[in-house]
Amino acid sequence: MGHIEIANKWREQNEEHTSNGVVLIWAGEVYGWKNCLRDAQHERPGAIAVDADEHVFIAEGGNDDDGAKRWVVQK
Repeated sequence: MGHIEIANKWREQNEEHTSNGVVLIWAGEVYGWKNCLRDAQHERPGAIAVDADEHVFIAEGGNDDDGAKRWVVQK
């Protein structure tokens, strides 16, 4: 299952977040939701964020201790 499908399945089960925010994914599993894409430093490199319009972002750079350096658009 791809990141968009994982996020959409989570949104179906959490209807209050259907049309807003970003679903956060790590290792193929949802680990959180935020109302907007925030500073990548709060996530570890490799984390995925999918917004309500199905745009996919990946956290890159940095390290697990200090967090990622930036979000990069994947779709």
